[in-house]
Amino acid sequence: MIRFVALGMAALLMAVAFAAPFGRGLDTPGVRIYVMQTDDTALQVIYEWRTPERDAVFSTVPNGYRQEHWNIITPGLELVSDDNVDRIRKPGGGKFKRLELIARPSDVRLDKEYQPIAEYGVGGLLVYTGHLWPETKSGEYVNATFDFTPAAGAQVVAFGDRALRLENWRSPEAHPAFIYMGPLAPVETEDVMAVIDPQAPRWIIAEFNSLVPSAFAALSDVFGFSPDTKPNLFLSAAIDGEPGRLSYAGDALPSQFQIMLRGGAWARPNRQARDVFTHSTIHEAVHLWQTGARPRTDDTPEWIHEGAAEAIAGEVMVRLGIWDGAAFERNAAAARNECATTLENGSLNGASARGDFRALYVCGQVIAEATARADGKTVADFWKALIERAGEEDGYTEEMFYDLIEARTGDEDFAQAVRHFARTPLAEPAVEISRLMDAARAASS
Repeated sequence: MIRFVALGMAALLMAVAFAAPFGRGLDTPGVRIYVMQTDDTALQVIYEWRTPERDAVFSTVPNGYRQEHWNIITPGLELVSDDNVDRIRKPGGGKFKRLELIARPSDVRLDKEYQPIAEYGVGGLLVYTGHLWPETKSGEYVNATFDFTPAAGAQVVAFGDRALRLENWRSPEAHPAFIYMGPLAPVETEDVMAVIDPQAPRWIIAEFNSLVPSAFAALSDVFGFSPDTKPNLFLSAAIDGEPGRLSYAGDALPSQFQIMLRGGAWARPNRQARDVFTHSTIHEAVHLWQTGARPRTDDTPEWIHEGAAEAIAGEVMVRLGIWDGAAFERNAAAARNECATTLENGSLNGASARGDFRALYVCGQVIAEATARADGKTVADFWKALIERAGEEDGYTEEMFYDLIEARTGDEDFAQAVRHFARTPLAEPAVEISRLMDAARAASS
């Protein structure tokens, strides 16, 4: 999973520079955020604004996360929620310059949302800065720097940085990021800097260490470039209990992705576990390349990139000799069948709003593979072109996606068929999927 967010122009212009202390330099942040690990499961967070503010505004996190897991320490401040934002303010009005709170992880994983704080191995926490970062009234992140202080004996890992403390830190990607604080030492290779939970089964660690170099080399080849920033990878596992459970949760950000494995079915190598781990890990890795084409607007459908990541992961599995053609087609057929089931509940473009997140993956994969068939090329080839066009036009939109389909296939009817498939509630989804694939074959002939 990957989501993209908007930053304010000031934050974008200054994101690659380290901020000077308050009162010095043109890149002085509006707020400095101190994040301190107090124990294995809690963070002390202090906000210091350069000028007094009437409220601190944050995008709402699902399931009332802040209401349940933030404890405001500063007297005279309250947390309220309205209009899809959480606000911290003085009940009677007035301004403040300092806010202190305690934040803890949630026991419940949030669907299609980055986990604000997650326990990561013994004594470790993985923090998503986006949920700690205040926003402007227009929904952009404010100009901010972060200080990260891990617990005694621990260290902080962020991209290529690993230190006892980070001060006045900004992400090199001008985007929210994952930050690890804990005792685990990162492993740096030519391809990545990885933080790997030693509790993960040995076969998983061996699979991870073997897969990453070959998958990254294949992705660099099919996309024609490598990420500018050495990627940060995080792998954790909690495999005791629930013997039959096989849960893989992955989240990606520009130049970072993290994997959380849960369930006893990971304990020993087996075909299903190996297949899920390999395909899902390559899917998350694909997102590192897809960030070369960020959506221009927040309402650009997620199925465009999630479905493509599913399809490209399959192409890479074949390229690496992990799957043969028959295995690839079985995966594609399974996606078509599951897509038909999910679309019985409504349109693909409406899937996120109704919480039908699997549709984004399997139906997006159906569209990606149909488009590749019509194009006569691979899904990765199509995305190379989308990345190039998005770079010329400040991101991609849904309409740009359809326009590129028409431009590459030379078939307006097929592009219109894809648009109809995504936007329209389908009375007979299985029939419509067959029609889409037939239209793709016709476009390629």
